[in-house]
Amino acid sequence: MIPEIEITCRGGTVFINSVTVEQYKKYVSLMEKNGSDRVTDAMFFNRRIVQEIFGNRMSLAELGGAEVVEFLTAAKGIHFIMQNVISEKLLNIVEVEPVEQETSAFDEYDIENGYEEESEPEENTWKVCGEILDRVIKIAIRLLKNSYSQCMREDIVSLLDYLKFELDTINENQT
Repeated sequence: MIPEIEITCRGGTVFINSVTVEQYKKYVSLMEKNGSDRVTDAMFFNRRIVQEIFGNRMSLAELGGAEVVEFLTAAKGIHFIMQNVISEKLLNIVEVEPVEQETSAFDEYDIENGYEEESEPEENTWKVCGEILDRVIKIAIRLLKNSYSQCMREDIVSLLDYLKFELDTINENQT
């Protein structure tokens, strides 16, 4: 269960208390596209995120007219839920041990003499989350025997908890 997030817009209060797979997928997509360090870009993406998560019940212009503190509180709440609750569950659905990279006796020599291979560019975290989410959706479709659109309407926290349970107990009934 996630905490309720609300925002007042157009004289009425709009709230959410659950996140669907589709909403999380849109959030991940927007976060992947937001690579800028400019404040104006961050505010635009925050308005788009709030708009998407609240089901497009308000326009960007209406969000621009909302109280700043209330808007930022809603955006911060959404980011907390998406990153600290859902992304954490998504990335920990399968427990894996981290792979340690072996060091070589020649590593220091290579660095000193410029022979060090260029490190691979770091992958965008949100791109990785999107790829994992796509795999989770495929597994959920097979496991639940739902259509893609039905899967997209599922509460993502409940779905991830169920998939974690299924993965943890996959070998219990086999003899």
